[in-house]
This record gives sequence, structure tokens and C-alpha cells, in this order.
Amino acid sequence: MYLREKRIKLLKIKNVIFVIIGMFCVASSVFVLTSLISYYRDDLKIVLEAKATPDCVKNIIIGMILLVIAGISRRRIGDANFYSSYFEGDLSGYIQYGDLAEVTGKSAGTVKRQLHFFRKIYMKGYELEIVDHMEQIVLNSKKCICECKNCAGLMEKRIYFTGVCPYCGSSDLFARVMTNNRFYSIENRMSKGVKNPEFYSVKNITMKKIRFLIYLCLGLFAVAIGTIICLGNIADYNNQEYLKEVLLSGKSHYSSFALIKAEIMDNIIWGGVLALAFIPVVTNRFKKIKYISAADDCSQYFSRCKTPFVNAQNLPVAPNSSNKGRGLKLVRGALRQRYLLNCTFEKHEGVLKVALAKKIVKDQCPSCGGAIVGAVDEHYKCRYCGNIIMSVIRKNIEARGTQNE
Repeated sequence: MYLREKRIKLLKIKNVIFVIIGMFCVASSVFVLTSLISYYRDDLKIVLEAKATPDCVKNIIIGMILLVIAGISRRRIGDANFYSSYFEGDLSGYIQYGDLAEVTGKSAGTVKRQLHFFRKIYMKGYELEIVDHMEQIVLNSKKCICECKNCAGLMEKRIYFTGVCPYCGSSDLFARVMTNNRFYSIENRMSKGVKNPEFYSVKNITMKKIRFLIYLCLGLFAVAIGTIICLGNIADYNNQEYLKEVLLSGKSHYSSFALIKAEIMDNIIWGGVLALAFIPVVTNRFKKIKYISAADDCSQYFSRCKTPFVNAQNLPVAPNSSNKGRGLKLVRGALRQRYLLNCTFEKHEGVLKVALAKKIVKDQCPSCGGAIVGAVDEHYKCRYCGNIIMSVIRKNIEARGTQNE
């Protein structure tokens, strides 16, 4: 509802292309430039005047710019995923920067700057307006009432957030929100997550974890190969016996030690570039493994929970105060990467919690699931089951009137 899905898909493809081009430009240019410097180290003027030098410098700059752009874009898309998840679970439609800052672990100023920027590229469905003499995030969805599916009792939004009906004690509630004459039901789906960790995690999480481990091992292997090549040739570079053996073997086309050492130096540079090129890949895979492991641990924990809200300090990735901040950072990363699903951080009465199993169903009757079309009257009657959806327009108008006051 709040993400520009098609645009984000295109941006992800763009990021992959930028990473491939950027790594190629940087790696190839660094190799050529370092080889020139090594071979003509006694006369660097030749290096400066070489035709390849300006092209290499230009390609390195272009490659670094592409990698930085791709990295920033990937991070921002992850932040947009996090914000969208939080917005989806909100009913009041009015969010303060301070509350969102505590949930995300960022400063209020950073959140404000990001949301001003994100609505132009990554997100939609919200405005940044002055409410009660304070700039706030105003969502399309406005505050409405909640209804208990067990006893049909009506309650305000704040009761919904406790997750329990005050009349019968049931936690099977849904909320009704009218946005631009379209109906949304927000319900609790705790039952689907009971003893079912896959409800809270990305599909095939075990296979993804194995794949990330394979990528990590391949990256480490490439780094090891590059390091071995580099160290082996460094040992030969100043080994006079080895140089004499190569020169006098008759199998070599080299006529001097300088040419042999130049080739050895090229091998050293090639090995070093190979190792350095794969270090970011290894680092990235390692971070993803930590995020997906946190998602796996949390999904197992959530599947055993019996309440729709879990204190953040009780999460299995943050068992004690010493690593609480690091653990919450891993969970936020899992949410940004969408390894952790059907849950989001929320702040209630000053306590950071994880809300579980909220769902927004657009244009469907909360009783029978039938399509709702043209819900523009104060009381809408479902054409399939006859259920009356009451007060949605009136509640929407009241919310706007409160904002204008």
C-alpha cells in the first residue's frame, strides 16, 4: 500500500547492473594502473604520460560512484520496506517522528529527512503535515473502530492494540478503515502462526541460508586463492635462486631479471585485486547470514507466542542488556531485507514491542471475504453475506475534522 512496488523492482535491477559494471571498472583499472606503476616505478613520468592512465583513473572514479549509488539505493529500499511495514499496521493515521525514530533506531531528524525523500521515489500514500502545531506523518488510512469477531463488541483503536476484547476476552479482532472510499479490514492472524515458523519468515528460509553459506564459502575461497597467489609470488620476487633458474632454464623468453620480476609483480597485483574484489562480497554475505539467522530465530520464537505483542527485550537475539542493541539491529535488518514477515516493531506506552500477525485486506468483507464495491455510504451492506459495515464514512469525516481543528 505504501511502496512503489514496480519502481522498486526496476531500482533493484539497476542496482545489480551498477554493481557488476562498477566492480569490473574498478578491478580492471586498478590492475592495469598498478601494473604500470610497478613496471615503471623508477620513472613515474612514463606512467603519468601513458595513454591508459587517464582512462584507468576515470574508470575507477566511475566504478566507485556506481558502487556507492547501488549501495545507498539498496539501503534506502530496505528502510522503505521497514517504514511501509510499520505504516501498514497503524490505524490512527497520525505518526510522530519521535515514535518512529525509537522503532527504527534512527534519530528523528534522519527519519524526517528520509520520509521527505522517500515519498518522491520509493513510497506513497502519506503526507507530511502540521497537526497539533507539530509536523507529523499523515497516512491515507484514518482512525476507525474495531470489532470483535467472537462477540461483535465494538471498541476504539487503542483497545485493539492490547489485542484483547474487553467484553469476551477474545483476541480475534479486526479494524475497519475507509481510505478514499475504499474499505480495508485490519485483523489479527495469530492462529496462522501457531507452531508455524514459516508464517513469520521468508519462504524457504533454510535453503536461502544454505545458499548464502555457499556464496560465503565461494567468496572466502576466492579471497584465499588471491592471497596465496599474492604471497607465493612475493616470495619469488626477491628469490635470486629462483630468478636465475627461470632465466637459465631455456624455457623462458625473458632476457633479464627485470622482465621476470615484472611478470611476477603482475601476478602479485592480480592476486591482490582478486582478494580485494571478493572481500566486499564476503562481508555482504556474512551480514545477510546474520540477518537471516536472526529471522529464523525470531520466527521460531513467534510461532510459540500466544499474545499479539512481544516485548523487544525478550527476543531471542537480544537475551541480555549487553547485546540488546546489536540484537535489535539484526532484527531491523531482517525486516528491511524482508526475511522476517508478518510482524513489525511498534512503541506502546513507552515500551518497544513487536506486533505479530496483522493483516490488511483491501476491499473485502471482514465476515465472508467477498469483494466490497462502491462503499460510499455511511452504512454499507455486503452483497454476499448481508454484513453491515457501519460508520466508516462518518468516522473518516470525524478524523479529518479533528485534523483541521
